[in-house]
Amino acid sequence: MYALVTGALSTLGYAISEKLYNNGYTVYGTARDPLKKDFPFGRLFRFDFKEGDYSFLSQIDELDLLVNNAGIFTEGSQETLCDEDFQAVIDVNVTGLFKMTKAALFLLKKSSGAVVNISSINALHPGFGSTAHYDGSKGFVSAYTRSLAMETGLRVNAVAPGLIKADRLSSTPLEAMYSQHSVFSGMVEAEDVASAVLFLASSKGIYGQTLVVDNGYLLK
Repeated sequence: MYALVTGALSTLGYAISEKLYNNGYTVYGTARDPLKKDFPFGRLFRFDFKEGDYSFLSQIDELDLLVNNAGIFTEGSQETLCDEDFQAVIDVNVTGLFKMTKAALFLLKKSSGAVVNISSINALHPGFGSTAHYDGSKGFVSAYTRSLAMETGLRVNAVAPGLIKADRLSSTPLEAMYSQHSVFSGMVEAEDVASAVLFLASSKGIYGQTLVVDNGYLLK
């Protein structure tokens, strides 16, 4: 089995790639800087969503799974957010996801494959403040997921993670707020999100759904 994971060197992208590899997939990954980290799960392609050159897909003969993981987060209120930060989010989270899926669709249709998009709990609630543009981009991901499943007949689903554990967030007010607000205290482990991706990739009968993995944050 063959999978393509975008943003494969991010904390979440790497965890997804490792999970898929350990469950029988050969993994193709994309990264803006392929030399940043070792990638022992398959082949890594240099790819920049702003440049948008999808010709690397011609080097892939088979594809059973596309994981649209690459994403950009910027912060700013409606009044203060600059155009550049807004456009960066749209370029990757919306336009890039759409174009990557479109470019890979012929391979996925050949294999009757699956797509798993990485959305966010911010698509389902107002985020953590000053993120309306980012939240809207992830709202697109969940809505696109539903419609693409209907349009193509492929198993297209999404995972909406909560705040993913990272060293840069350790002992911050954001970590404390998230932990206090969750059913299971603490930020979400990337491994748990990766397990949800694997579940949706292999499950039959699930179409157009967004699976929340947030330690119960949205329940409170």
